[in-house]
Amino acid sequence: MDTNIYRYVVAVAECRSISAAARKLFISQPALTKHLRKLEDSLGITLFNRTPSSVTPTPSGEIFLEYAAHYLKMEEEMNARLFQQAGVEKMHLKVATSNRGGKYVGDYTVLFLNAYPNISPEYLFASAERCEEALENEEVELAVYTDPVISGRLEYMPLEEDPLILLVPRNSKLLEGKDIENNGVNKPVEIEPERFQNTELTYILSTPDHSLYHAENSFFKKYKITPQHYFRVDLVDTRCSITCAGGGISLFPRTTVAGKQDLGDAVICTVKGEDMYRYVIIAKKKGHILSKSAEMFWRFMVDQKFTSYNKSE
Repeated sequence: MDTNIYRYVVAVAECRSISAAARKLFISQPALTKHLRKLEDSLGITLFNRTPSSVTPTPSGEIFLEYAAHYLKMEEEMNARLFQQAGVEKMHLKVATSNRGGKYVGDYTVLFLNAYPNISPEYLFASAERCEEALENEEVELAVYTDPVISGRLEYMPLEEDPLILLVPRNSKLLEGKDIENNGVNKPVEIEPERFQNTELTYILSTPDHSLYHAENSFFKKYKITPQHYFRVDLVDTRCSITCAGGGISLFPRTTVAGKQDLGDAVICTVKGEDMYRYVIIAKKKGHILSKSAEMFWRFMVDQKFTSYNKSE
């Protein structure tokens, strides 16, 4: 059995949607469906109940998921023990990270160090653009940052979705007639896409070397927005401060806004009927043979997204 199938099944259970799981796995939906059907046929059982609104594990699927989670954990532990058994001396590893990428690796670094005490990672902060440049020039072996990946000389894997939200000044025309009571990251105000066509709106945008620059451009392209009034600010905190003072509309990672105690005049918003997100990814240079430490780091970070399934949820 192809061991990747365990990751596929866990991803479908977590996402409760084959299309969402396919996005998470960076494979096509038909390909994922084919893998699942082939597995179900070989086992002679149905793993998931499929309805138009959701995909949920069957009782047999729950059993499979329980053992799949055990397998993925055992694989991780096996690799760690084999690595330690080899008696490898202390190894150093350079990883470039953007602000959001650094948050991801920071969450899992202690677990990684516990599993691989012989590896000493060094995290180098960089913009998404600089992360790719460092990989191409082989200044680092790995980089963790947010998509899109611009360079054609890199290969990558998604690590997790990074939800995006809009901060909108309280007096903005976007909010006319909207209920903003009890507003928060878990209760954003939903804005109809057509409202963004208002040419009087002011946007506070990222600079071209910032990863959010690409997310902003995708947002404008998707909703056919041509901003007439805008200015650019490099630092996220500065952009947020200007927005909270009522200076304009800005796009932010939800994690950035969730950590703010006082949003001043800003209201947390999203586009009605849409999920806005990008991906945190791990990347390496195509054709570059990774060192053992880089290979273990890559595998460990990728595997974290497949170890969180809990059938009690």
